[in-house]
Amino acid sequence: MLNSNNLNFSFSGLKTAVLYTVRDNPKILKNKKLKSELCAEFQQAVIEVLVAKTLKAAKKYSPKTIMLGGGVSANKELRKQLGEKIKKELKNTRYQIPDTRYSLDNAAMIAVAGYFQYSLAKNPPGARLARGGKKKFSNNWKNLEADAGLELKK
Repeated sequence: MLNSNNLNFSFSGLKTAVLYTVRDNPKILKNKKLKSELCAEFQQAVIEVLVAKTLKAAKKYSPKTIMLGGGVSANKELRKQLGEKIKKELKNTRYQIPDTRYSLDNAAMIAVAGYFQYSLAKNPPGARLARGGKKKFSNNWKNLEADAGLELKK
């Protein structure tokens, strides 16, 4: 993934490799040192891909700010390594990270968005029913546009 010409990434292959390594070498789970080393190598492999793809995207799109968010933003090593690379290679780009107490998994955001979407569908202004008497959810999110050039301020 590090040498691909795109910005895509997936860790399913890496996770499967770790699964098979542990399955074929059960002694790893019984040895604290081996288990720690495997976890550290897994973490570093993921960090390298996330940092490399972030920098590649930033060099392509020239954002004013890079924000690390979601559950992954709680990872201290990712926070540190991404910050160091941005400072070194993207001198005119701000790096923002939330306090770790706000480093929530995306599932929490999706649940809250779903709750509000459902609440609005129950009693929206000018509500109309879809076929079968069910209320129809709005697709307003399809009209949103992202602007990587916006600057985030504290």
